[in-house]
Amino acid sequence: MEQGIYELPLNERLRTFMRIEFLYSRLKYFSSNLDDNWQTRTVIHTLLEIYSILSRTDVRREVLADLDRYIMQMQRFQSAPDADNNMVNDVLEDLDSIKDQVVDIGTDYLLKLREDEFIASLLHRHTLPGGKAEFDMPKYKFFLESHKKNVVVQINSWIDVMRPICEGIDKLMWIIRESNEPIATVAVGGQYNHQIERRTQISLVRIITNDTNVYPEISGGRHLIAVRFFNQNRDGEYVQFEDNVEFKISLC
Repeated sequence: MEQGIYELPLNERLRTFMRIEFLYSRLKYFSSNLDDNWQTRTVIHTLLEIYSILSRTDVRREVLADLDRYIMQMQRFQSAPDADNNMVNDVLEDLDSIKDQVVDIGTDYLLKLREDEFIASLLHRHTLPGGKAEFDMPKYKFFLESHKKNVVVQINSWIDVMRPICEGIDKLMWIIRESNEPIATVAVGGQYNHQIERRTQISLVRIITNDTNVYPEISGGRHLIAVRFFNQNRDGEYVQFEDNVEFKISLC
């Protein structure tokens, strides 16, 4: 997420998507350079976190359902007279390609990780603080200190198992965020309420501010979005900001 942008998902499906998106961003960042064992540990730890989410819920089915929905929307936009056909065609091509990859991995796509003895041993100690320390897992230490090329190949093979799902979520989140233009408004006395019309369907609230001295706390339900801005006082405590705050809100 960019600096100055704060988001709140309004349903469980999107919360799961955004957690995976967050972890996948961390995974891509640290996996781009595996010269350091601590970076490699971070990559593997993040990979295990993503696996834990994917193994608990049928994220693949939800991703496919959303891909189908947006593919249908893009197809309708193709015949709209005021649509940017080049952009619509590019997005549609990306969605079709991602969908094919998600379909191709099948429902048992996690089986490769589930049946991997090494992954299983890491998962066994994953929730124990410090559980993957060297004295606990000499095999893990040996793996990390083995030939770097072999480590990279192995880690990439694990990432490839979940890559189509993660890439699909990245694309879906991009579409959701681009679906609505931000509206400029003011939080009077640091507070702002937005009434949601009955038939309006919103899954994501985005608050955009250029004021680096405050941050928003967002709460929301079916009918009302509430935003309160906070800052840090001289004692280091976080308190509600009492001045007006100019910001933008996007309801996606």
